[in-house]
Amino acid sequence: MQKCDGTAYNPIIFETRNDKNLKKILFNNKEEFINYIHKLGLIIEHKDSTINFVYTSTTILTLKTKCFKVDFNDNFVRISPLK
Repeated sequence: MQKCDGTAYNPIIFETRNDKNLKKILFNNKEEFINYIHKLGLIIEHKDSTINFVYTSTTILTLKTKCFKVDFNDNFVRISPLK
């Protein structure tokens, strides 16, 4: 991991109730977070195929390289991309 410089903009805020586990917070708010990063430039690619009666489905989510600033407080976490 390396330090990113920039100005935070367009934050999203999630209530946390003193939880500091970012992975858990994002999992609990996954639909709202995916909608948020989609607006920032998320690319969704989906492929379906059937070969010899075997169905496979693949979804790839690609986010443009971005750095995020994450601020934890007692009751919420604020996640902001950096410009």
